[in-house]
Order: sequence, then structure tokens, then C-alpha cells
Amino acid sequence: MAQALFDFNEVPMQKRCRWFVRHGATTKFDRGFRAKADADNWINAMRSRIEWRAGFVFRLEGDSADISIVDRSGKVATP
Repeated sequence: MAQALFDFNEVPMQKRCRWFVRHGATTKFDRGFRAKADADNWINAMRSRIEWRAGFVFRLEGDSADISIVDRSGKVATP
């Protein structure tokens, strides 16, 4: 059985988040980040797994879906 490339359990679970992770068409609002800097640090920690990155949108090696940092309305964060 193949291992999943991304799991939402990798995203911190905390209250009062302003920024969330969208993987493909799925966004989990119970996990996320309070500040864009926290999201940026989280992405940077995964740099060995990242195929490409453009601001707050990136793709993991071998994955077919983009991962984005978005606000509650789904708008992608800007640097």
C-alpha cells in the first residue's frame, strides 16, 4: 500500500487561526496558522519534500495536487 504524500495531521491544530491549508479542493478549518510567517516557516520545514514553490502555493514531489495557504474564504495568501 502506498504511503500518502500529505496528511492534514501535519498541520498544527490550534484555535484562532487566520490561515489554513488547502490540498487540492480540500481545506480543513480546524488546523492552520495564526500568522503568515508561521505558515511560511511550516512550508520551509518541508523543503526537502517540495517539488516547486511560488509564494504560498507549492507541490510535494510525486503529488498531483497543489497545496496552498488560504484564508477562510479560500483566497490564497500573498507574500
